[in-house]
Amino acid sequence: GELEIEPPAVIPTFRPMTGFVRALRGFPMTIALILINLVCFPIGMGAQGDELGPLFQQMMFLKLELVGGDLYFTSLASTLESGEFWRLLTPMLIHFSWLHIVFNLLWVWEIGRRIEAESGAAVLLLVTLFTSLCANVLQYLMSGPGFFGGMSGVVFGLLGHTLVWGRIVPLRSMGVPRGIYIFMLIYLVIGFTGAIDLLGLGSLANGAHLGGLLGGLLGGLATGGLAGLLARRRLHRPR
Repeated sequence: GELEIEPPAVIPTFRPMTGFVRALRGFPMTIALILINLVCFPIGMGAQGDELGPLFQQMMFLKLELVGGDLYFTSLASTLESGEFWRLLTPMLIHFSWLHIVFNLLWVWEIGRRIEAESGAAVLLLVTLFTSLCANVLQYLMSGPGFFGGMSGVVFGLLGHTLVWGRIVPLRSMGVPRGIYIFMLIYLVIGFTGAIDLLGLGSLANGAHLGGLLGGLLGGLATGGLAGLLARRRLHRPR
């Protein structure tokens, strides 16, 4: 008899650019935040020891002055009087290690795209900027002048936003598992004990974490409250 030979299995072609374009179309703001941080990554990595590049200095929370060959932080009032308001936000774009940036950007991708899918790119941008401001200001108020940076405060803010949103608008929950919120709170509390600093991975900006979380809770309260109000108005609108 005749032998029947099965055709070879069709192996789908791996097209990374196709996946990127699809993600870019679906979550342009989330992708933009990730790409901007990656572009700025060499600025933080290049600031080692006494070698502080001009871009690094321009992106720190406080303005630096050269006095007698040494750099000193100016006051917050002096920094703002000079009109350098961008410093209130730009520390979020500075990361000091690969572990630092990978950890933060994975969370930005995971939580940011949920907010963008539900509320849009503009809301994600506003939440990011507001929580960054809250994180940087509280870190300064709690710890004083210093070099700090990273998206971790914003990540706590994004989580805080989704937590409150899900409670106010439960039918439009963003689907963040409860365990992630529990992990977030445990990590925050342990950070304030100083235990994580003892591992030699660098000092945590605990003030930024708390500030970002509080900013995110406020943002979620505002946007969730507005969404709930609009939903109730549509429900009771005469037909």
